[in-house]
Amino acid sequence: MKRYLCTIYNTMDSNNLPKLDGFLPRQPSEKYTSPGKCIYCGEKNNLSDEHIIPFALGGNIILEKSSCPDCATLTSAFELTCLRTMYGPLRLLYSLPTRRPKKRPKKLPLKVKFNSAETEWQTILIDQKKFPFLITFPYFETPGIVNGNRLYESEGPKSKKLWIRGASPYYSFHELMENLLVELKAYSIFPESKAEIPAFCKLLAKIAHSFAVAKIGISGFKPFLKPLIIKNDLSHCMYYVGSTGNDEPPKNRLHDLNILEFNNINAILVKVRLLCKLGTPTYIVAVGTRK
Repeated sequence: MKRYLCTIYNTMDSNNLPKLDGFLPRQPSEKYTSPGKCIYCGEKNNLSDEHIIPFALGGNIILEKSSCPDCATLTSAFELTCLRTMYGPLRLLYSLPTRRPKKRPKKLPLKVKFNSAETEWQTILIDQKKFPFLITFPYFETPGIVNGNRLYESEGPKSKKLWIRGASPYYSFHELMENLLVELKAYSIFPESKAEIPAFCKLLAKIAHSFAVAKIGISGFKPFLKPLIIKNDLSHCMYYVGSTGNDEPPKNRLHDLNILEFNNINAILVKVRLLCKLGTPTYIVAVGTRK
């Protein structure tokens, strides 16, 4: 009987994923001209470049001189929450970029039970090469604005189901788990996965908003998402942020971003698919209306 647990709602297909080197493609480099002010608050001084998708996820699309120090601090905070808690293991597994390579851990914590089911969980350190990684993305409903809902009918950030894949550097995931049980002489092992839903919603909003500015221009649309991004107003975020209702096959690219517009929806939509080579979910974010 298998004696390993996962903190997940939906395991789906736990399959082996090769290492980044030679598997995940690089995102082509793109640069967009500065809009001349902060795209979040309008400040015009001390602007810095904005990575539309975080550098730490391999993002290579830059909107030049487009974020002020205060807004950069706010966006960096929720980006770091996602990058460290949700995607820290993934970044290690696939050697995604980091500005501090020497600080990357060689060992990672894993919950283990020894002897029997009645014993307490213990946390031990496991070599990264043998660690059972879980890669996690939340599923959402379709954005309320797409469904024709009213703003007040939409809720704050929530997810009823998670997309999760088990992965390991050199083994199939289940083979690794079985080998760890034997090697550690353990009764159970407990790989964990955490989804920071509010931070992830803000990350999607920031990606979609900055991409729309790059493609349409800061004066080309009336934005919806600034309160969500810099004022932490998530009260109705599922009106603007959601995902598609069906899984899509993997694509041979790192990330996928596109502008979508439909005649029956009074909104500009941005399609966001992060790490789509892994078969991840597709998100739809309403960024604003055309001026």
